[in-house]
Amino acid sequence: MGKIVISKVWDRLLLFLTDEQSHPQLIRVLTDEQEMVGSVYIGRVSEVVRGMDGAFVAVSNEQKVFLPFRECENLILTNRETEALARGEDLRQGDELVVQITSAAVKTKLPGASGNLSFTGNYCVCQSEGHGIHYSKKLSAEKIQELKQAIGSTDIPQRKCGSFTIRTNAGLLRDLVPLFQEMRQFANLLTEIRQTCMHRTVYSCLYRTETETAKALKGIPLNQYDEIVTDLPVVYRQLESLDVPAGIRLYQDDLLPLAKLYSLETHLKQALSKNVWLPGGGYLVIEPTEAMTVIDVNSGKGTNVKGGHRKHLYLNTNLEAAREIARQLKLRNLSGMIMVDFINMDSKEEEQKLLESLSKQLAADPIKTRLVDMTGLGIVEITRKKEYKPLKEYFLQDRKIV
Repeated sequence: MGKIVISKVWDRLLLFLTDEQSHPQLIRVLTDEQEMVGSVYIGRVSEVVRGMDGAFVAVSNEQKVFLPFRECENLILTNRETEALARGEDLRQGDELVVQITSAAVKTKLPGASGNLSFTGNYCVCQSEGHGIHYSKKLSAEKIQELKQAIGSTDIPQRKCGSFTIRTNAGLLRDLVPLFQEMRQFANLLTEIRQTCMHRTVYSCLYRTETETAKALKGIPLNQYDEIVTDLPVVYRQLESLDVPAGIRLYQDDLLPLAKLYSLETHLKQALSKNVWLPGGGYLVIEPTEAMTVIDVNSGKGTNVKGGHRKHLYLNTNLEAAREIARQLKLRNLSGMIMVDFINMDSKEEEQKLLESLSKQLAADPIKTRLVDMTGLGIVEITRKKEYKPLKEYFLQDRKIV
């Protein structure tokens, strides 16, 4: 089993996962800016922009967010009847409504918002839209049936105030009490927000999200790690207040800082590098642009191979690239349009094998990622939802990054 390491590199708070060989994998940059994501406010529509299919909503005197019409189902209006709002296009300037911040600002884009409130716990996700219970696709049919029976026979007041998705972590519980506690907590929270928002003024914060450290840990199967290690007393105190199954340790060694112990700076530089080497000698060139990210796959050290072995090399290099690309998208938090130029192959069968492998790798991404298609020129199109800034943007001002 490995460790979860939280430390600072180049004045940025970073979360790494390590395996049994202490090989770190960067998971998240933790910033105060992102702690706004998940919070719930009463905002006021400052402008409806039909050409952008959305509206700008002020959540304070200084901060505006963008609310897409597609996120306007079941809006909670506080200054007029909700029934008067048939769809997002019916929003008008001056409307006061409950919104949740869903994404941080990226470059010149405002933070994103939604009228569908969503709360994520270790074992379930609760949304204000709908009333049913859904289950993670990673749970077995037998486990789903077991969970259905247990939930159905448990008293959870206000459960139908929203819909629930039972996460994979719930299937690992021997005792389901923590799951039921989370469901009750979220049901009570949704009910309280609906009741209190009608008596609060515009710009009120109805729910303040957890720290980024707590949110980042919720996306990690903590039972697969021995402990969480940090050399920062503030983070250590935050961890002590959380209910986590892994051990928590404050690392203190003036002679060997935590970042040096795990070579975190080296791994961060690799995550920001333009080139990424593959096990078989090939490499990727990753070039983010304003409109999209372009990834080029090269055969590298295998170019001297001749004859039939070359075909085998190209397919293997592409399959290695598919696995690494899926990892790099998460590592660098690349989003939007991603165009990949794989090495040309001779047969449709090999192309199909590559696309199936890539699609399987992308499906494991916790952020919505989709393989669109391969163009006539052999370029593979991928889209990935924007939730946080790309990794490189956090370090653009650092002189160490070229």
